[in-house]
Amino acid sequence: MTAKDIANGLRSEINRVLPFLLPEGKRVGNEYEVGSVDGERGQSLKVCLSEDKQGVWFDFARNHGGDLLDLWVAVKRTDIITAIKEAKSFLG
Repeated sequence: MTAKDIANGLRSEINRVLPFLLPEGKRVGNEYEVGSVDGERGQSLKVCLSEDKQGVWFDFARNHGGDLLDLWVAVKRTDIITAIKEAKSFLG
């Protein structure tokens, strides 16, 4: 499995991934909102839930974003190799 495959797998499980990574977040329209990659309540970090950009996120306070695999790296404060292994295990 490639990193792209893992990112696509996370995207297909977005309704399970986001509460796992950011349990304090909430759905607001077509976005999942939370304070930051630290997971506090707030609205600075937004993850798109609509199909065309599903899984794309951006933290407006830190000017940082990416796909769900990038979000895994940021939230878990790990490297991409570890994130791929953890995400692969999460996806089963």
